[in-house]
Amino acid sequence: MKKLPVLLFISLLTVSMQAQMAVTCEAHIVAEKELRNAPNEMRIEENGSIVGSAPVIINFYGYSNEPVTAYYTWFIYNKKDMENPVARYTDKDIRYTFGQSGDFVVKLEVADRNSICVDTTSVSVKVTESDLDVPNYFSPGNPSGSNAEFRVAYKSLVKFKCTIFNRWGTKLYQWTDPAKGWDGKYNGKYVNTGVYFYVIEAEGSDGIKYKKGGDINILRKR
Repeated sequence: MKKLPVLLFISLLTVSMQAQMAVTCEAHIVAEKELRNAPNEMRIEENGSIVGSAPVIINFYGYSNEPVTAYYTWFIYNKKDMENPVARYTDKDIRYTFGQSGDFVVKLEVADRNSICVDTTSVSVKVTESDLDVPNYFSPGNPSGSNAEFRVAYKSLVKFKCTIFNRWGTKLYQWTDPAKGWDGKYNGKYVNTGVYFYVIEAEGSDGIKYKKGGDINILRKR
């Protein structure tokens, strides 16, 4: 059998290597806050990092040059420990709830079936510390809709309970979602103008416990 010249083998090997090198994987991440009835902030800074208040649910979508890319691997790290991920996924897209304050890194690694082509990218996520601010008056039934409900302003609360009482200690209303509030009604009717009282028990994602109580002035005209 006639042997192929050594130069031909080198030429074929070079072409093969060039073809493999031409196959590139480019990892990209797109983040989207999951819509829900809550004012939990989430914004993207100019440098691409994400800032949000807990609990914030974020959908992360992985992109690369299909169909070359066969494997997607996600790692979520707390910046205090970049050696041990707090979560790991092997799906193309993931959904993750950040329930604690802190600084995190979401890393995506993509690869082809032979792991010849590998690329990684990451995005920083900062979950803000908790905060709770309570108003002392509102105007239920206001035709303009302005300040028509008693609602708290908050950030990064993981537990919440607010109870409304009248001056005689009768419980009028209670709710556990800080994104909601009291419309000033009791048994389907607006209460009279005057002073009412609230008691709030809450806990932040940073472990801070809140226990607040005070008066609410209802200014609605009868």
